[in-house]
Amino acid sequence: MFSYFMEDRMFSKNTVIGIFALFFLTLLVVSNQGALAGTNVQPLVETSWLADNLKTPEISIVYVANPDSQKANFDAKHIPGAVYLDFGKLMSSLGDGSNHPDKANFEALASGLGISNNSHVVLISRDGLFAAGAFWLFDYFGHNKLSMVNGSIDKWMKEGRATTGDATKINPASYKANADASVLATADYVQKNLKNPKVAIVDTRGTDEYTGKNLMGNKAGGHLPGAVDLGFYSSNLNNDGTFKSVKDLKTVYEAAGVTKDKEAITYCQAGVRAGHTYFVLKHLLGYTKVRNYVGSWGEWGNRLDMAKYPIEK
Repeated sequence: MFSYFMEDRMFSKNTVIGIFALFFLTLLVVSNQGALAGTNVQPLVETSWLADNLKTPEISIVYVANPDSQKANFDAKHIPGAVYLDFGKLMSSLGDGSNHPDKANFEALASGLGISNNSHVVLISRDGLFAAGAFWLFDYFGHNKLSMVNGSIDKWMKEGRATTGDATKINPASYKANADASVLATADYVQKNLKNPKVAIVDTRGTDEYTGKNLMGNKAGGHLPGAVDLGFYSSNLNNDGTFKSVKDLKTVYEAAGVTKDKEAITYCQAGVRAGHTYFVLKHLLGYTKVRNYVGSWGEWGNRLDMAKYPIEK
């Protein structure tokens, strides 16, 4: 009887240990669900995380902005160690959809910023939009260690975090890109999937552009047939420019029929706002099939071939 009692106690002890081990393993898995494939790098990081990691050697902080209005401000006061990415140069690599993003151009751009394939690139911009456009481009060219800061440079400044006016020394690097065509949609790819029930097309611009009220300089206004009107800012962000919770984002997109079982194609005017929603769907909500139609309305709305590239209003 004593032996049975001891075996029973040992069984209970082993059971408890097993339960706790399973519990902690579950926590570990859940905590890394948002990590980029093959790394422990989180795609979205907080300003507090960046402040704690400013001196981490492999981190490359990249501030993406318009040089006409923001370069002088950056030179005067920026995050220690940050380098400046000219948005115009970013767009020259992104292209207008007529060709795939420029691999050689991007390699030269990354190398010139001192970024290697092993760098943990942390992107930040004024409103998060330019950073998201850069995130998609780095993602397309196969960069594994990649994060975007939740909020903006204004948030960093308002929190009174470290800044400097000293120029960041850039050490030469040699970057080699590896394009991933599975995250890119071309006009012809979109055209072939307009009536595909397993594809959700997301217009990330805004209602005035969606309806054609605002032409934005295009020859024709309107939207892709079947596209849902989900402007990136109101759909993805809180009023302070930080991302909505995963729960709230899930509610927004599922209510519009953009569900996880479908492939999502995002578009805007030139692929940047679309990059923001691409980030949300793929890296925050975990959708496995998401493409950015880089040519977007700047291409589709100016082709004027209604038979092949139809328009709805």
